Amino acid sequence: MSTTAQPLSEDAKAIMLLAGWFGEKNAGCDPLSQTAYSSLVSWLVKNQMRPADVLELDDLHDAANAAGVDKQRFERLLSRGVQLGFAVEEWNRNGIWIVCRSDDDYPTRYRKRLKSLAPPILYGIGDKSLLAGGGVAIVGSRNVDAAGEEFAREVAAWCARGSYPVVSGGARGVDKTAMEGALRAGGTVIGVLADSLLKTSVSRNAREAIAENQLLLISHCHPKARFTVGTAMGRNKLIYAMADAGLVVSSEYKKGGTWAGAEEELKRKTPQPVFVRNGPGSPVGNARLQELGAVAFPDHWKDLDPSSLHEIIDKARSHSLAQKTPLFPIDDTCADDKTSEANANGKDEVRTETSHADESVAVPKTAYDAVLELLLHSLAEPLTLAEVAERIQAKQNQVQDWLSRAVSESRVVKMNRPVRYLRNDGKSQN
Repeated sequence: MSTTAQPLSEDAKAIMLLAGWFGEKNAGCDPLSQTAYSSLVSWLVKNQMRPADVLELDDLHDAANAAGVDKQRFERLLSRGVQLGFAVEEWNRNGIWIVCRSDDDYPTRYRKRLKSLAPPILYGIGDKSLLAGGGVAIVGSRNVDAAGEEFAREVAAWCARGSYPVVSGGARGVDKTAMEGALRAGGTVIGVLADSLLKTSVSRNAREAIAENQLLLISHCHPKARFTVGTAMGRNKLIYAMADAGLVVSSEYKKGGTWAGAEEELKRKTPQPVFVRNGPGSPVGNARLQELGAVAFPDHWKDLDPSSLHEIIDKARSHSLAQKTPLFPIDDTCADDKTSEANANGKDEVRTETSHADESVAVPKTAYDAVLELLLHSLAEPLTLAEVAERIQAKQNQVQDWLSRAVSESRVVKMNRPVRYLRNDGKSQN
């Protein structure tokens, strides 16, 4: 599988150098986390600069400080031009293209819904026009029962007959079943992967569907990335944001990525409609999601014309917006971003966070109580101890104490190989 190499824009080169992974070894110089990169973009916008302008700066101190990293690390990242060239050449040779947040063809749905939480870099293979997204995100447990598997396959084929794309995560179980059902029915599928983009794209079924412009595979992880819990969790919001609505076929209660992804979407200020399979045999998690705002998928869907799907989605959206539930605290990492600055013509976006004094808020009793919310906010993605210390501008030994306490209280999850920390949103960490 080969394709004509498309040169990266200067903005994209800068983003790749700062935030991209080019293989297993990074010479002790990890790329910027998404949080760090978004902080840098905020500084760039404030100074009326583009990502490419960083490549021309004589003094990188202010830029590095804006990203929350030391100047030496920032310089080492920008010096990886040769590695970037070799990596892009290999990816292009395998048909893989790159879209960065600075590019005009970056998914509009991600810009509008995720704002600064949108991945700086997307790797993909297949027809870029499918990045327009839409349709239904069909998701569910890996170990789905026979009834759930049949439901996923048939609903996906039904969507395909109505010319609605199916979006899913490519994992074993519901994801793959739904994707295969849509492809066999002649539909289009968008697979949002958390790992192994290159390996997945060279499978026989994938090659044929990609060649027929039926399948688009994208990932926010580099093409050879291995599976991690953190990247799988980060992928959930990308699946929902790419579609018009989600459909949970099978979910355990308060356990696993399916529950976590649906719960995260339902916590948003303006969530996408989330449907669940209902009726006899559906798991308890499905029923519990309805208590959080999910909507039962119509029992009589087989009798409906697939073209009516947009009406079903619109009705569910109206239902979701009408619900004024106090079940969830406001969380900026899950809710829609408060404000956003963007350059014209599809340019890079950045969230500008504001804080407002609240006289009713009690004074924290300890330094840990005062810093906990900042700590949890920083850990929306897996970070090392050093990265956490950089983000909140504190000494590592003090941060280690805070993290240890947060882990003991189950507020934060400690991940291994390598050691990183992630806030605990009730997601499975297996």
